[in-house]
Amino acid sequence: MGFNLPGKSIQSGTSAHSSALKMVAEQKAASALKEKASALKTDGTYAGAVKENPELEKLIAARNAEKYIDPKDKSKGKKPDYKKSAAYGDAQNAINKAYYGADFKDKYKGTATSTEKDKPRVEKTSSVDTDKSKTVYRKDGKVKKKTTKSVDENSDGRLVNKQKSTYRKDGLIKKYVHKRKDSGHDQEGEYRTKTKTKVKWDKKGNTKQKEVDVRDGRRTVTKTDKQGNVTTKSRRTLKGILTGKGKKDSPAKHTGKHPTEAIAAHEGHLAVKQTKGTRSKLAVDAAVMSSSMNAKTAKLKKKE
Repeated sequence: MGFNLPGKSIQSGTSAHSSALKMVAEQKAASALKEKASALKTDGTYAGAVKENPELEKLIAARNAEKYIDPKDKSKGKKPDYKKSAAYGDAQNAINKAYYGADFKDKYKGTATSTEKDKPRVEKTSSVDTDKSKTVYRKDGKVKKKTTKSVDENSDGRLVNKQKSTYRKDGLIKKYVHKRKDSGHDQEGEYRTKTKTKVKWDKKGNTKQKEVDVRDGRRTVTKTDKQGNVTTKSRRTLKGILTGKGKKDSPAKHTGKHPTEAIAAHEGHLAVKQTKGTRSKLAVDAAVMSSSMNAKTAKLKKKE
């Protein structure tokens, strides 16, 4: 339950009290501005700005030329898109620095900032049909990632190189990947190799690396950790599929140079295995039949 008191409310107070509050607010604002100007090593006045930058008058004239329809008669109004002008941004930013110090942050789009913003985020180049590159930029203009691809093809074979680099926000490289495919014919016959190298950097600059090499029917993986320790593993492959550690002199090994012979050897190995299984099953059936006949013969002899 409330009561309506006569006169002004407690919140509005008297006019003298309101004026006192307004005065205190103005004093605080002036004090804050003074502290800010002191921190930026300038007093925030025209005289201090001219002392900071003697070209202040020229800057103001350049700004007004971009801002007003008629700089000599400001009553004619302002240009509708003056804030989008790079020349206006350069002049106004320089004026602000003259008044508030060199550390004052740019608030308007100038020549440098507009160049970075208007720069395409993705750039593609292609010297010929087989050589291509692509670069992706961040908003601040720094490279985010870069990829290249080159193909070298002739009557003897085909070589494909792919490289990809990824960068952190500070511009330092984060990861590098290189893939290489080489195929063709030589004096020994058909050959096909694939290699992949991947290197990673952490924020401290430490690296770890992984290399994969696929050739002659084997896949070899070599890893190097951040401490420099190296481990290598090798496994047998058949038509690009891992089949186990195996032996390099195995008849079913896919050499990569003569895949037809390797597959034929593998199929022959399976055929022999199946034949052995069939023979063992026939031998068991013959033994069962022989024992059954012997049992019947024994019964007939007992009856006689």
